[in-house]
Amino acid sequence: MASAGANLACKPADYKSDINPIWCPGCGDYHVLMSFTRAFAQLGLPPEDIVVVSGIGCSSRIPAYTNCYGFHGVHGRSLALAAGLKVTRPDLTVVVASGDGDGYSIGGNHFLHACRRNIDMTYVVMDNHIYGMTKGQPSPTTEPEFDTALAPGGTGVRPFHPLVVALASGANFIARCLSSNGISKCTTPPMSTSSHSAMQS
Repeated sequence: MASAGANLACKPADYKSDINPIWCPGCGDYHVLMSFTRAFAQLGLPPEDIVVVSGIGCSSRIPAYTNCYGFHGVHGRSLALAAGLKVTRPDLTVVVASGDGDGYSIGGNHFLHACRRNIDMTYVVMDNHIYGMTKGQPSPTTEPEFDTALAPGGTGVRPFHPLVVALASGANFIARCLSSNGISKCTTPPMSTSSHSAMQS
């Protein structure tokens, strides 16, 4: 961990890139990005010691909006990429940004085993209970009766409960917070632990 002097020198703006986010107005992903940059500054981490990994989806644009190292991978494989990076370069702080479709559907198996392996990385899933980019496709966390044009009358399928799975699989730090309130307080502690952290916002 960096010294107290280094912490005072770092500001959230030090971790933002020059690229302006293109999320919809009011999207919670803005708050998650802000929580990442605040956590990096609070921990006094140099940008070159941080890697932000993502898959596919609105949430997965986050690496482009930071000036840390970033890797925008394929759909559902962000945790596999991040795990390989972390075991190869344990000196780096690895943070993974994902959405509920990316993280719990096609990436669900990776989620389970990342929690089980307890590799030191922070996994933040921006769960809006729907595939936002496909405009209404139900995700694994969509409520069974949620009616959309792509699922008239709802899916009728019980939703996936990711934090229960994370707990049962052995993740060390588990949290759920609203992206609009309190996520900044939840993001720093897992980045300073030396085990797998799963967060749902």
